Amino acid sequence: MTTAAEPFRFPPEPVRNVRIRHLCQTSCGGPFAIVTLDFEPLPDEEFAPVAFDWPVRDRQRNRDLSGRYHYPREWLPDDLAQALEEGVAQALRALPADIRPAAWCTVTEAVWHEVDSHERGFRQAGAMAVREALRRCGR
Repeated sequence: MTTAAEPFRFPPEPVRNVRIRHLCQTSCGGPFAIVTLDFEPLPDEEFAPVAFDWPVRDRQRNRDLSGRYHYPREWLPDDLAQALEEGVAQALRALPADIRPAAWCTVTEAVWHEVDSHERGFRQAGAMAVREALRRCGR
């Protein structure tokens, strides 16, 4: 009697500095979303498929430390933060049955623009981050 193979657990090990630059390079309005995420395996499935961590130290200001781009000084607004979380969660729920997501996701950077950033762009950036992390895991 054969048994079914164990599903691939995502992520099997920490995947750090998944940087997504989701930008429109023409003069149209958006999308504009720059995020960096770390994915780590959860110790158990209590919070599966994903739990988020937004470090308090970074919530106090936007991450344009150079001052060149004149981004707003606030951290990511709540609607954009929620959209980013939704994008990651939707991408994890859409994975094939042979991949079992159980990820702790830490947002280490988020840059937005007052005019060009919108929820759709951050939702897409979250999904793109999951795809990039999977690629780094060999999937």
